[in-house]
Amino acid sequence: MITPMDIHNKTFSKGLRGYSEEEVNDFLRQIVADYEQIYREHREMEEQMDQMKTKLANYEKISETMTNTLQLAKDTAENVKKNAKRNAEILIANAHAEGDRQIREAEESRRRLVENMIRTEGNMKNYVGKIRKELQLALAAIDALDRIEAPKIAGYPPVEEKKEETPAVETEETAETAETAETAEAPEEAAPAEEASAPEAEEQKE
Repeated sequence: MITPMDIHNKTFSKGLRGYSEEEVNDFLRQIVADYEQIYREHREMEEQMDQMKTKLANYEKISETMTNTLQLAKDTAENVKKNAKRNAEILIANAHAEGDRQIREAEESRRRLVENMIRTEGNMKNYVGKIRKELQLALAAIDALDRIEAPKIAGYPPVEEKKEETPAVETEETAETAETAETAEAPEEAAPAEEASAPEAEEQKE
């Protein structure tokens, strides 16, 4: 690119019918001044462009960094979501498994308890039946002993049964009952006596 200095140092050969040197120099000075301004503005614009490119590159880096950060945040959030969902599914599965285990244990405990109750009831019935059978055998033996009679021997009286002694309370009650019966029967016995004395009185009058 031609610089203002190139224009300023430019020389032309002189001809027979050339232009006026003074006019050419004035025009060149004017061109140099204008071109210097244009050249300076151009350099400033290039510097600004370089700065803009640098800023744009920085902005692009920032944008890329932000994009990467957003993508990382998105991936992290997705991973957190997946992990949370997986952990929730694991917790729910474990809770279901634990609940099923506790239900099975409760049912097993209930089954064993019912079996123990049935077995205990059966043992109790067997024990009661055994006692009842033994009591029946004992009662049968007592009845058999009660029916046994001693053989009669000539010259000896038969053995009389010993009556069981009643308690004192029962004796007193029996005595009171007997007294009450005698008191009730006394008027009935007096009536026949009076009837017997009546004919005797009539005979004496005659």
